Amino acid sequence: MKKVHYYSGLFISIFILIHFGNHLFALISPEKHIEVMEIARLLYRNIVFEILLIGACITQVIAGISLYRNKKKNLQNGFDRLHVYSGLYLAFFLTLHPIAIFVGRYYLEVDTNFWYGAMVVNLFPMLLFYVPYYFLGVFAFFTHVACIHRQKVMALGWKVSADKHAKFIMAVGAIIGLLILAGFTGFFQGLSIPDEYLELLS
Repeated sequence: MKKVHYYSGLFISIFILIHFGNHLFALISPEKHIEVMEIARLLYRNIVFEILLIGACITQVIAGISLYRNKKKNLQNGFDRLHVYSGLYLAFFLTLHPIAIFVGRYYLEVDTNFWYGAMVVNLFPMLLFYVPYYFLGVFAFFTHVACIHRQKVMALGWKVSADKHAKFIMAVGAIIGLLILAGFTGFFQGLSIPDEYLELLS
């Protein structure tokens, strides 16, 4: 189960890093984000890749919860707890986020592009949930990676501080999370949402 969890996580991480990179283009403009997304979609809207990705998400959630049940009584330090709790949040995120995308695509029949995400972090009261939801999604991913990296460094016996490595990766995650939110909110000044997306709320 541990190996299944690890390798499905590696596959998902490829998509997530592409996705985060795409989101950072929102710092230039919504139009640039959408332009880059259209290129990235050539990969992840491919039916084979999409099926593999959804399968990996399901596998990751099921395996992660199973591993949590086995490990929850043997958490020895703060990084062990961060590893587990970030994993639980990712399980929540990897369940809710794909559902929201498929609802948008197939039920609401809108393009789930930049504006679909920007809508919920710019409009009150939804932003009260979605701003921390998205930030914690990014931060949880980097925290999970940081904890895994820390374990690998310790196992290899490298003469470096595994804790410092982990803290650095987590700090990078926090910065990227804030930058993505800045891009999606017009640097926290708010964006005007197109009418076709506002109509979804009426």
